Amino acid sequence: MSRLFERLNAGQTAVGVWIKGGPVWVNTLARAGFDFVRPDMMFSAMDWRELDHIHRTAQSVGLTTWVRVPSNPWLGGTDSLQVTVEVQRAFSLGIPIVGASIASAKQAAACVAVSKDWHRSGTGEYPNSEDSFKAMNKKLENVATFVPHIEAGTAINEIDEILEIDGLRIIMLAMTDLSAAIGYSFQYDHPEVWKLVDSIVAKAKSRDIIVAANMGYAFTTHQTMLERVHKMQQHGIRICLMQGADNMLENFAKPLLQDIRI
Repeated sequence: MSRLFERLNAGQTAVGVWIKGGPVWVNTLARAGFDFVRPDMMFSAMDWRELDHIHRTAQSVGLTTWVRVPSNPWLGGTDSLQVTVEVQRAFSLGIPIVGASIASAKQAAACVAVSKDWHRSGTGEYPNSEDSFKAMNKKLENVATFVPHIEAGTAINEIDEILEIDGLRIIMLAMTDLSAAIGYSFQYDHPEVWKLVDSIVAKAKSRDIIVAANMGYAFTTHQTMLERVHKMQQHGIRICLMQGADNMLENFAKPLLQDIRI
C-alpha cells in the first residue's frame, strides 16, 4: 500500500506537492517527508516519458504518484469525453491516482469507469488466461483511483450529481479557480468560499468520499502555510496539496536572499 493511502487509513492528513517536471525532485520530496507527488501535465511541458520516469522514481522511494492529465474544463465542453483518453493512458502506466479537471458529472463518471479498465500494458502486465483477465478487472482500491478536480463553474453546479457517482473515492477542490468561479477570486477565506467547501465536505463524508484541496497561492511563509493547512484540516479536508515545489523554493529562498544582501 502506498504512503498516501497509509496516511488516510491511519486517520491522518496526507500531504503532497506538485511538480512541473523532473524526476530529480522526487527523492528530495520523499526525504522531506511528503506522502505523494503530483506531476502536473495540464500546465507544463511534461511529456509521457518524463511522467513515467517520475512515477518509477516515486515507486522506488515509497511516494504515491498522483498525476493531473491535460484537460480544459472551461472551453472543452461538458459532453466531450476526450479526457478519458488521457486518463486511461495514465492508468495503463500503473499510476495509482489519476486526476483531471472536469467540466461535468458526465465526464467524471466516464473517467471513474476508465479506472476499472484492465489495460496495464504500460507496466508490462498482460492477461494470459481468463482468470488473470478477470483479476485485472478487479484491481485493489488503491491501484487505480480517479479523482475529479473541481474548479470549473459547470462542475460546481453539478457537484451533487458528481458525488453520487458509484465508485468515486476522492474528490479534489482546486481552490484558486473554485473561488474565482463563485465570484470571490483569490479570496480563499471568504465565508461564501468556506460555505461551499463545508457543504461539499459534508455531502462527501456521507458517502465515504475523501475531500482533497490545494493550499492556494496566497500563503508564502512557513507560518501562513502551517495555519492554512491546519484550517483545511478543521474543515474536514483530509488530503492537502501544497503549492509547487518550485513555488515553495522561491517563497522560502526570497526572504533569505533579501536578508543576505542587506
